[in-house]
Amino acid sequence: MRYRQSSTKWCHVTLCTYRRREIFKIAATARFCERLVRHVCDERGWHAAAVAVRPDAVQVLLRVPRATARDAVVRQLKRAAAGAVREGLVCATGLRVFETGHWFAVLPSAAGVEAVRARLERRGRDGPSVAPAQ
Repeated sequence: MRYRQSSTKWCHVTLCTYRRREIFKIAATARFCERLVRHVCDERGWHAAAVAVRPDAVQVLLRVPRATARDAVVRQLKRAAAGAVREGLVCATGLRVFETGHWFAVLPSAAGVEAVRARLERRGRDGPSVAPAQ
């Protein structure tokens, strides 16, 4: 019997702010960032199951087409979150918003997806913003 691969994959992405600056400690900025991240995901046909914005990081649990490259996902998420910071006038134009590194994990099982979702929702309650999928 041949195993049929799904056409999508679940990813957990964490983007840390440059030098762990607490850029998203203002609740309005955190909510705006969360909306922009969701908007970018929707535009690309990705499903953002949970977005947690902490003062010094943005974490996203999302489902993307299997062929989508990790770098493309990270680039789009960083662009959206940095846009929220700049539009909210929290960080001067030209300053780095995120570290060059990031955490990106492809989740192989439904149990893993649920564990990450629960963790993001728990962590989000401690920070400015968390939004589960609608």
